[in-house]
Amino acid sequence: MINQIESPPPPQPEIINNALPFVDVPVPSGFSRDQIKSFVYETGSDEMKVGRLFFNGRTGLKPTVEFYQNEMINKGWTLVNSMASTETILNYQKEGWVCTVIIRPRSFNRSSIEIQIGPVQMK
Repeated sequence: MINQIESPPPPQPEIINNALPFVDVPVPSGFSRDQIKSFVYETGSDEMKVGRLFFNGRTGLKPTVEFYQNEMINKGWTLVNSMASTETILNYQKEGWVCTVIIRPRSFNRSSIEIQIGPVQMK
């Protein structure tokens, strides 16, 4: 029998910040917010808060997707569904909130993240 040596899985990007003001949405190390494209709307009474946040980073698509698949669950989010093609779309839900994370590949093994978050729309 031949012994096979398994290579360790690729390292996950570490969390350095959150998608402020949404403290329960992680952003991996090495990603910076695109302030020009990002938008957050909050009412003065904190009754409503919605955001569309954009980040660019130096980590490839696969480790960034794996980061969100693990860390969103660690933050209490439940994966509703996902779709993967050229980009990966992950839809999460948590206690009256919905969050969509879209991860797009960029050149030179980099990726971009778009986070859309807001309250669940009541019918």
